[in-house]
Amino acid sequence: MTLDEIAAAKPKAGTQRVPDWALGCVRRRSITFATGVEDRQTRVFWAQAHGMTGDIRVNPSRPAVPAGTKLSSLDHETLIRLASVEGGVATTSWNEPVMSWADWIGFQPYDKYPEPGLMRRIGDCMIEFAPSGAYVEDWRFLPSAPGLLAGLRLEAEIDHAGKEHRRQGGLVIAGDHAIRALARRDELPPGTRAQDFVRTSDDPVAALERVFDCTADYAVLNAGNWTVEVSTDPRREQTSISLLGPLLDSGRRVWRIDSLEAGRRFPSSTQLAPSARSWLDREADTLLLPLEETEPRKVA
Repeated sequence: MTLDEIAAAKPKAGTQRVPDWALGCVRRRSITFATGVEDRQTRVFWAQAHGMTGDIRVNPSRPAVPAGTKLSSLDHETLIRLASVEGGVATTSWNEPVMSWADWIGFQPYDKYPEPGLMRRIGDCMIEFAPSGAYVEDWRFLPSAPGLLAGLRLEAEIDHAGKEHRRQGGLVIAGDHAIRALARRDELPPGTRAQDFVRTSDDPVAALERVFDCTADYAVLNAGNWTVEVSTDPRREQTSISLLGPLLDSGRRVWRIDSLEAGRRFPSSTQLAPSARSWLDREADTLLLPLEETEPRKVA
């Protein structure tokens, strides 16, 4: 059975650990730091199920390396920059208005963003404030047809001979969007940034190969197929994948369901009090209608 069939036959909502308005997939429009510096260039995607978060962050200095490129053909600086990205999955908790994350399984072996988030959503815009005041992030929900909402945790991989190998990971699906992270089999030293591990290694190619044993992918559903749009390994981008497996050596993965729900809707709007709705309707001729016009009006 497919995940959609399982969800329809036997849904598992799990513990409601975030509000309904947080469910779905968002892309970051910007982050503004307390210094006044704003970043609109880093590609950041966040998929949210009931109790699981998946995210991926690729900064603009990460090189574009096409599929099939051998790491041995790249210079030292490029190898370091390839390791300077982030992505992973985590357990999500909610204590209004604060969202927090724990038990990260990520590309970086440390938590780069240790603060919880003060969250507020209006329309398709979700704003996240760092409690310390260090930064604020502007997130925008991505459109999706009604579909599967799922959070799954990877428990093991089974090879072609039937031998089980323990491996961590996670998968968050939100309609037409998904983020999947597979942990390294041999993790880096605790607290060591992946790029520093490559930078200080006597064999940077081997070091990056070890770093890339962890992958995080943001994938989009199109005509029944999942295509990787953004990955911690750029060579994987624009390739089709199977989110659950199977493995290339005919093995398979074992997943545990955290939550599984069919037919979830992902609205772009939020609830509004009647008084505020009346104001918006009253002023729609100057606030909303001009935005719907496809051609600017000519002034005589």
